[in-house]
Amino acid sequence: MRAGVTTMAMARGLTSWSGQPDAQRLEVVREEPAATRAGRRRRIQEPASSEVAERFALLEQAPIFYTLPDPTLRALARRMRPISLAAGEIAVQQGEDTSSIMFILSGHCQVRLEGPEPSSVAVALLSTADFFGELAVLDEVPAQHTVVALDDCHLLAIDRTALYAVFGQDAPVLSQLVDLGAQRAASYAGIAAQVGWSRTVGSCQVTAFYSPKGGSGRTTLALNVAGALAQRYPGQVLLLDLAFPFTQAALLANLVPVSSLAKMADAAPEVADELLLSAVLLHPGNLMVLLGCIRPEEADLITPEVINRTMEILRRTFRYVVIDLGVAMTEVGLAVFDDADRILLVVPPELAAVKAAQDSRSIFTRVLGFSPEQIDVILNARSPRAAISKSAVERRMGAHIAVEVAYDGSKPEEAALSGQILSMSDKTSEISRGAARIADLLEAARIDGPAGAAPAAAPVVERSRP
Repeated sequence: MRAGVTTMAMARGLTSWSGQPDAQRLEVVREEPAATRAGRRRRIQEPASSEVAERFALLEQAPIFYTLPDPTLRALARRMRPISLAAGEIAVQQGEDTSSIMFILSGHCQVRLEGPEPSSVAVALLSTADFFGELAVLDEVPAQHTVVALDDCHLLAIDRTALYAVFGQDAPVLSQLVDLGAQRAASYAGIAAQVGWSRTVGSCQVTAFYSPKGGSGRTTLALNVAGALAQRYPGQVLLLDLAFPFTQAALLANLVPVSSLAKMADAAPEVADELLLSAVLLHPGNLMVLLGCIRPEEADLITPEVINRTMEILRRTFRYVVIDLGVAMTEVGLAVFDDADRILLVVPPELAAVKAAQDSRSIFTRVLGFSPEQIDVILNARSPRAAISKSAVERRMGAHIAVEVAYDGSKPEEAALSGQILSMSDKTSEISRGAARIADLLEAARIDGPAGAAPAAAPVVERSRP
């Protein structure tokens, strides 16, 4: 708990924003007296069983809380109190004392970070099952941002005393909430300062990491390559984790997942951009991370149509989008390939893996219409002694190995346990060195284009949709 408090104290300084935002992102916030807002809130001491069931279902969808056992969720549900807000009403004012975590039962709320008076910058859009006010678990911690209802909203609040009654004062979940508050504070401050998010950063390169064999080190490489690029272009690189059903990028990067791409499934077009960017997590190394889903069952919500809408938004927002794909070639994977500029085919030096990679490369070129120049084979050693040499892999696949990543001992596993990205924390690591070479490769491809094409040109080979 003390570590979480220290983290929050460090992050608290990030919430003051003094930059000059895009005029289109500025809105005047009309402060409403706290007494007026409080007067609209209705308190129910003993909720009906149907209300408890509804609240239980909401908590089951909420990040962090969904992992708790059913009896704990029911105890929390019984202690929740309903709040109704009309469109434009302020739920929480930045700088005010707050003692409640508020969950959105229905409606949308906008998170704003106060800048020079009388304006603020919109930094996030929250919808059903999202919550805010997580720092209410700490005494005397003022609200870090303002939250305003965009439409008529129904909220459910849990007071600090209710949390302590259910968990005590030293439960791990309270530390998780504190860590989430610190992460959000840093992320919102970064977004407010990132004026470039409201405009195109130039031509965007979309790279898909793929391996037909599990355990190839694909996710580790994708994360570290994205980290290496983020060191060169802070805030302009996003890692999209579509390695369904179990997305691991947030875990490996030591980030607390709050929202995901699954929220886009039924989003209205007018809020799609803001809802998507609200789900982006900001790593301290200035890498952006977006999860496809938080829970495995949410993967079914991601369709090719959601992917197409997502890529349209990401292409006009970031310089590099790195996508980590799962093993199966699903409709979602094919939609990604259809939009990708390059494919990085990760191959461990093993007979079965090489054969599967050879077949995959054939599908990419013969069926999906990629040119050989758009596919880079990455040889990733997963053991001290390779069963197959580099030259043998090249002969078998009929392709040149673009980058060979040497065996890195236990460093990848140790980095995962500590939540570090090796390309940011250990430049002597073999993973870090390999990621840097792959980043060089992608930079060169972005400048030169495939087969020497102009930077903004379309792919050399016109690909038909599968």
